[in-house]
Amino acid sequence: MSNQSGEEDKDLVDRCLKGEALSQKKLFEKFYAKMLTISLRYTNQNLDEAKDIAQDGFVKVFQNLNKFNATSSLEYWIKRIVINTAIDSYRKKAVLPKFIDVDDAHQVSTNETISAQLSAEELLALIQKLPTGYRMIFNLYAIDGLSHKEIANSLGITEGTSKSQLSKARLTLQKMLLTLNHQNPQNSTL
Repeated sequence: MSNQSGEEDKDLVDRCLKGEALSQKKLFEKFYAKMLTISLRYTNQNLDEAKDIAQDGFVKVFQNLNKFNATSSLEYWIKRIVINTAIDSYRKKAVLPKFIDVDDAHQVSTNETISAQLSAEELLALIQKLPTGYRMIFNLYAIDGLSHKEIANSLGITEGTSKSQLSKARLTLQKMLLTLNHQNPQNSTL
């Protein structure tokens, strides 16, 4: 984050805290599209559900704006709130299936040649096809950078379960990539 951008965000937050409606609208408009994209990753591309999560997230942002620490990135702070809102939504709707707790999940190697040929959109489309639990943990760990401990605390599972589900998600993605490669042999450089 550039210093100028940080100062602009701090000023925007200060004006929002003073109740300036135009500043609140500006903050919302500045970050809404990015937060909607994040929400979509957690909802299997269900736009209505993603909009609800983003909207609920922004309600929490404005309710807690006085807790924002101006030494950190406003965008990152809002992103964490939206991700936590998505996790809360997930918990409310779905009961996590019973997972076998594995203390040491094995690492699955991926074929970088195949995945390197995919666009970001194609890869995200494959991630969206993962079962809900796998997708949730994959998003939290691989995309949003949470640790297994943080995921376990957020979802009410053990770290071993988080590791196991990530491993299964990676294995499932690897199988999808191999299937995709077999359907498009011209991409094959294995």
